[in-house]
Amino acid sequence: MGPTPPAAGYTPSQLVNYYQRPQPKTRVLYVLLGIFLGVFGVHNFYAGYVKKGTIQLCLTVLTCFYGGLVSWLWAIVEICTVNKDAEGTQFV
Repeated sequence: MGPTPPAAGYTPSQLVNYYQRPQPKTRVLYVLLGIFLGVFGVHNFYAGYVKKGTIQLCLTVLTCFYGGLVSWLWAIVEICTVNKDAEGTQFV
């Protein structure tokens, strides 16, 4: 269970330190997800590319895994070319 939200009555300046920015995504994890789970588009979901991840997942599942080879090759190309997540933040 995460931290409890602050009680009502706090001013926005007091909430600035409560909410933390998300950590930048790592390139190593993106590449590993692309290699091992790329047929399901997991690396794209990790980077925030939900539409591309959904297309890869559907390509693999709806073709009874025959389209998995195409999806995996697509993932290998992506892990070699993509350097930023969906928000434009450079991978660490």
